[in-house]
Amino acid sequence: MLNFKKERFIFLAPVSALSNRLRLFKICNFVYHNYNTQIKHLGWQRIEGEEKEKLEYIIEKKIILKGGGYGNSAIRYLYFVWIFKSFFNCLSFKKNDLVWALGFESAFPAVIAAKFKGYKVIFDDADRFSKLINFPKPIKKVIEKLEAYTSQRSYKHVIPGIERYDFKSDKFYILKNMPSAIEIEKAKAFYNESKFIKAGLVININGWLGKGRGMRAALIICEALQNENIAFILSGKLDCEDAHKLVKFSNVQYLGKVSNAEALSSYYASDFVFTYYDPAFEINTLAESNKWGDAIKTGIGIIVNDEVKTANYLRESEACISFGYNDHNSLINKLKHLLSSKDEVEMYKERVKALSSKYAFFETELNTLISSI
Repeated sequence: MLNFKKERFIFLAPVSALSNRLRLFKICNFVYHNYNTQIKHLGWQRIEGEEKEKLEYIIEKKIILKGGGYGNSAIRYLYFVWIFKSFFNCLSFKKNDLVWALGFESAFPAVIAAKFKGYKVIFDDADRFSKLINFPKPIKKVIEKLEAYTSQRSYKHVIPGIERYDFKSDKFYILKNMPSAIEIEKAKAFYNESKFIKAGLVININGWLGKGRGMRAALIICEALQNENIAFILSGKLDCEDAHKLVKFSNVQYLGKVSNAEALSSYYASDFVFTYYDPAFEINTLAESNKWGDAIKTGIGIIVNDEVKTANYLRESEACISFGYNDHNSLINKLKHLLSSKDEVEMYKERVKALSSKYAFFETELNTLISSI
């Protein structure tokens, strides 16, 4: 057991539950199992009842903002309410607390309050705020300046990759979206106990099954290939009409909303994972998918659309299939070709496995960061 000297590990994160956000779920588990410290979450309850944690232990929780839901235009204004409320709540923190602030909207008020209280702030920038929401240009410019300011005044600015940033900071700490080694071991056990659909080629689609995540493409591909020896494993939240239609096909196995380990177990029954991001949104072209890390550590191929710039390392390694977001025919033809070329499927898997040695498991890099504090 490591000697953690902080009084509390506080998550300041605009989510209802840490267990609903994979990155925070992995961090929370690591801290609980490795450090003798109190864990607290100050959160935003988007939907009533959603704040209930799916953790194997109890953490302290305080909801400081309620309402707003997801995906509506009015929510951008609630982010400013979150910033305001976060600042005043941060004034109650103690000098020896460690604050893990998710996003600029949490880190900015946290570093301002830290000037008075003296605690350290980890700025976890999983999704860059100025690119996540379509603000008017003058507001966006101000936010970009404040992001750079917040980066320099944090203890560390944790990012999944450098591509999203047009400024330099000596506080950058790259924490790639790799899976947890513990979750991988659980996944292997789940796989051995589970029955998955079988076919000549199996495509895995998991996570948020929403409109901007290629569900129209997945539906078109599934319809076109329903008479081929190709199957699909789906898991996660059905959040658009296309996703609801997709699960009705006979060559689709829908697992429902499952744990991280259960979702990972389905990779061992799959040949490729599907990761499409609608390029109409700038942040999507700079996606840092957890599913890429999951594929790298479980050894399956990756399907990603051309417009995602952050997937260039996968293309350079020839570890992925990549076509335009709306070029459905090319992907359909490629999958048909792979049905009669199992050697090529295995080549994709071998190239992905070769990347595994370049990237440590999530908790290894996290431990390096936290133990340095």
